[in-house]
Amino acid sequence: MDTQNDLPAHQRRRGAANSVRLEAERLAADPRLSDYDFWRSLKNLENRIFEITANRDPIPFDMVRWRAILKQARSKRGARSYRS
Repeated sequence: MDTQNDLPAHQRRRGAANSVRLEAERLAADPRLSDYDFWRSLKNLENRIFEITANRDPIPFDMVRWRAILKQARSKRGARSYRS
């Protein structure tokens, strides 16, 4: 089985990390989404993950992936915090 180090350069990084980066870049560039939209979505997602964790249930991987995407998209925009 090949690892990332064994693959030619043009075939590397086609996995989950790359898809997170690409999706974050796409969302960060979308003018229809405000910084508040990113903050609210991330806050809702983190609250849901907290509820799942409190019930000792497994966290769906898609939730973890979307949390990473939203965090990266906010970071790329240089969004400020909405905390009081």
